[in-house]
Amino acid sequence: MSDFIRNDMKVPQAGGLEAWCVEQLKNHGATLLAFADDGVIWGRLADGLLVTAPSAPALDEKTLQQAFVFGRDCEVRLFRDEMGGWQALCLLDAGEWFPESQILWGDASLEPSNRMENGFLHVSEYRSGIPDQFVPVDRPLGEGECIRLDVHHLVEFDPETSEAHIVLSRLAGLRIGRKDEKIGKKDEEVVK
Repeated sequence: MSDFIRNDMKVPQAGGLEAWCVEQLKNHGATLLAFADDGVIWGRLADGLLVTAPSAPALDEKTLQQAFVFGRDCEVRLFRDEMGGWQALCLLDAGEWFPESQILWGDASLEPSNRMENGFLHVSEYRSGIPDQFVPVDRPLGEGECIRLDVHHLVEFDPETSEAHIVLSRLAGLRIGRKDEKIGKKDEEVVK
């Protein structure tokens, strides 16, 4: 599994969480997804600065539980260890892997007319109790479209049985796609 993980990543210094996130976004991915005690935070870079979703809680190192900066080539994962200190890993596509595209909760854009605000689309989930959110995508949803979270599942094979198993999954992209999107022929062959 060591081929999938780089654990030589710097962690944020006290008071430096936002600067750390900006550095990771510049070097490793286009999207920030963070989970804090007070909610979910989506973010992206704009003119070299971190922009977070409207109505998202502040990105605060006291309330942050974990953060993911991700893009096509890798994911940087920030989390707290059992002693409360920061740990950071960079997850790579090494060896065997296969893609999965998941429909993100919040599959209906809110009126009026697919409201975009500061580079984020305001979306809603039809089920009650799921909060609305602003997601960093580049345009409003069209007919039959949804927001998709691309995930890469990294696979290892047991040397004794040759049985394959997923050892790690990483976030690989956020995009608008069709609700009825099918996995491609090439992807089907990788899964087999």
